[in-house]
Amino acid sequence: MLLTEIDAVNWNAIPTPRPRPRTEDARDGLRALAAARDLDAVASAVAALSSSSLLRGRTGEVLPGAVVAAPFLLDIAEHGHPHARESAVVLLDRAMRSAPLADFSRFRTAAGHDAPLCCAIAELVRARGDSLAECGRSGKYLLKASDAHWRFGIREASGASGDVVALGTLQGGLPAPSAGGELHHDGAVTAVGSVRVECPPVDDTAEACLRLSGLRADAADDGGLTGAVLYPAPGGGHGR
Repeated sequence: MLLTEIDAVNWNAIPTPRPRPRTEDARDGLRALAAARDLDAVASAVAALSSSSLLRGRTGEVLPGAVVAAPFLLDIAEHGHPHARESAVVLLDRAMRSAPLADFSRFRTAAGHDAPLCCAIAELVRARGDSLAECGRSGKYLLKASDAHWRFGIREASGASGDVVALGTLQGGLPAPSAGGELHHDGAVTAVGSVRVECPPVDDTAEACLRLSGLRADAADDGGLTGAVLYPAPGGGHGR
């Protein structure tokens, strides 16, 4: 089933910088890692994937293909051979930590947001939270690594002393002190000067309150930010 799903992807349709890597490297690398049963096979598969439409070879940038490959790597991390599981976790962690290329830095999520690549991958990781938590140390490590690539969905917001105070759902870890952010709403992306935690999630809930600085004074008027999504600012160190 997994091999069939890998083959069903049109890898040529994924935005990739020129010179384009061979389509076969991503497809065959994922197939090989899924089928690997010894260290040599795992090493060969990882080498192919490390210079493909997932990761850009010697310079190491993450590419949009890594988001497409993430569900397959997560399947391998959960169900593959032990050696392959560890390597799938390493590849996912590397993809979340690596810098993207300027013109290939975003991916349209299922919710319709052009999220930074690292955040799009982190969302897919967190969606497997229950099963990854049962995968031992490597699964828990991957979940922890996704914390830096948080996502905050705004339920309501209001102006407060020149800032915007927003209530909503926080997925991932708490934003770093004075971290910047980017606000996604109505198809637009707006830079947020700083994001500060007013009230962290309590009692294992995801409900939180954040203070956003650097937005227009009327940004939250008349429910103007309801349904908006906040991600960490690109290049803010959350992916390193």
